[in-house]
Amino acid sequence: MTGAALLGFAGLAWACADVTSYPVWRLAAPEYDEVGRPAIAPGNDTRINLLWLMRSLHPVGDTGAAYPEPDWATEQLGHSFLTWSSMRAALWPHPQPTDDTSARGDPACAAPGQAEFAAALAANAAVPVSERSTLLALRTKVGCGPVDWAVTVNSAQGREYLAYLKAAAAFHAADWQAARDGFTTLTRARDPWVAETSVYMPIRIALQHAVAGATDQYGNFDGGKVDVAAAVEAGRAIAAYLKAWPHGRYTASAQGLTRRVLWLRGDMAELAHSYEHLAATTPPDSEAAADLAEEIDGKLLAEGKADDVIRRAGDMPLLLAVTDMRQMRKARSYSETAPSTDPAGPAKLPLSANELAAQKAVFGGRPDLFAFLQATHAYYSGEPSASILAAIPADTHTPGATPLAFSRQVLRGMALADSRDAGEAGFWAGLIAAGRPLYQRPFAELGLAVHWQRQDRLDLIFAPGSPIEDQMTREILLQTIAPPSILRAEAANTGRPEHERDIARFILLYKSLSRGAYADFVRDVALVPTGAPPGTLYDFAGENPVAVGLFAHGKWSDGFACPPLAQTGATLARSPLDRPARLCLGDFWRLNGFDTFAPLSTARMVWGISVGPETLGNAPDRFPGAPLRRDAIYAAILADPQATPDERAYALYRSVMCYAPGGYNECAGVFLSADAMNKASVAKSQRQAWFLELKRRYPDSPWAKTLRYYW
Repeated sequence: MTGAALLGFAGLAWACADVTSYPVWRLAAPEYDEVGRPAIAPGNDTRINLLWLMRSLHPVGDTGAAYPEPDWATEQLGHSFLTWSSMRAALWPHPQPTDDTSARGDPACAAPGQAEFAAALAANAAVPVSERSTLLALRTKVGCGPVDWAVTVNSAQGREYLAYLKAAAAFHAADWQAARDGFTTLTRARDPWVAETSVYMPIRIALQHAVAGATDQYGNFDGGKVDVAAAVEAGRAIAAYLKAWPHGRYTASAQGLTRRVLWLRGDMAELAHSYEHLAATTPPDSEAAADLAEEIDGKLLAEGKADDVIRRAGDMPLLLAVTDMRQMRKARSYSETAPSTDPAGPAKLPLSANELAAQKAVFGGRPDLFAFLQATHAYYSGEPSASILAAIPADTHTPGATPLAFSRQVLRGMALADSRDAGEAGFWAGLIAAGRPLYQRPFAELGLAVHWQRQDRLDLIFAPGSPIEDQMTREILLQTIAPPSILRAEAANTGRPEHERDIARFILLYKSLSRGAYADFVRDVALVPTGAPPGTLYDFAGENPVAVGLFAHGKWSDGFACPPLAQTGATLARSPLDRPARLCLGDFWRLNGFDTFAPLSTARMVWGISVGPETLGNAPDRFPGAPLRRDAIYAAILADPQATPDERAYALYRSVMCYAPGGYNECAGVFLSADAMNKASVAKSQRQAWFLELKRRYPDSPWAKTLRYYW
């Protein structure tokens, strides 16, 4: 079984690609689907929820933020969804690293601290210039390979630096005792940098010692193998440094390493209190907030007992909120078939409503957050929409809402959708107008687009001046359910990006050709831009340009005599049952990879994710006709008593080759389950019968001479 024919789509996902981090295009996030939303939700990455909460405590703007350039892993997210890495890249853009190795220095050694060492040494006039050069040369070797200590350093403070380098070399060599002894002798050094650094380094030594036996050769960490005594020693070293240097150059680092000591000692309660304080006080417009969210997720929330610790403490509203969100996730079954239910429930969540209600006192200072948590629980457990609407009043008029305020309104919009409220469209329009341009507006547009999809009003989405501006939202609808009239109009719409127009052209031609609208295809193939390259169908919607050139310049023959595709289309427009033209259409399909191509899947239940009517693109396709199955072409030729020997021989050959080499039918389109794949295949005895008929009745045909197996 190859991945090209049996594709597990995450709701509505791109074909022929790794779908593990592809979003289901809906507002709700009932289960973790490895992407995030600009609204706080159970299915989000916990780091994303935490950072949105931090940016709600101390509201900040989006100055300097910008959507990152998409890559292969994020191109399918549009501007409505994000990953943790793309969120960081958007909020704190960094220039692309240069390939100029001269800007990076010697790439062979990446040992940190060389610049600090050089600056301290340059500031010490008591070290002769010649000795400085010698010491700097030694510093480049420490931690990077063997060091030749046979050097001449005679000045008193120069020898302090030399002793420092020897202690540092012992540290890098994991000779913990020699490193401790070396730095201990330097704590009273005359050079202030050497003295302070020598008081700080025992912290690093003890921490490295603590984890030295807990990490295997593959980098896997086993907390049960931590040297707890060394971790306790690190704590004492931190206290000693902070007492001696309360405002020193390493004070912030030492304070931060206190959390590492707590983690290594397994003191989750104290660690959680430290994180709660930092989450509430770290400036959320600083990238340090993102670093903190990563640390909290990796060092605290990933631990199995952390949730219980946070709940028992009773004074950690931020951490409790993100753990509550995680407890509201639905479990995923990963079955190939399941009932097609709405994504919001009803469902029994791991966190009960009574358990959540008992937390009210913890959120005494944040009633808006507590109300949001209760409304979220009500929505994802399938409670009536009226209770959610009562808990969250409409407030779509405030521009630049905090992430929490925006999340509350998105939840209200979802409840309006569930109750089929007559004011839903107006609500989303207001939220679109007020939402921040970065992520919030496209996500609100998704809400309105799904509403209009449900109302069968795609014309409003693609009308001039439509508030649905997000390109990915529009492209998904073009690929899935748009009728020919909208596809044709969008292909000619010069006011939209060329990529979107190419998607419209491609789908119009693809569906016209695959659904028997041959006259339309012959007319619309003129929409292919002059000189458009054939391109590839792999990740076709992510390609730029889109492979619309296939319909003008793709392959159309490799043995069976066929004219160019446009001529085949014209023949089929006049005579849809023309046998040579149908065989040539099959060859075009095969040669250009259309057998295993589907722009988007509209399966309602795929790989454990329930995809309901609130998913963008999951509605009846407004393009008439049934998709082409290449095996059906051959079956019709074989059933036609008027077929010529060449036509019948080629149909037999291709019928067998549909099963090469895997033994399943590669000519029946994309399968969404093994069961569907099996139902589309014929028994091996039938393939044998085709094979024997070809060999016995048409032994002189090139296809009989070529075919050796029937798989």
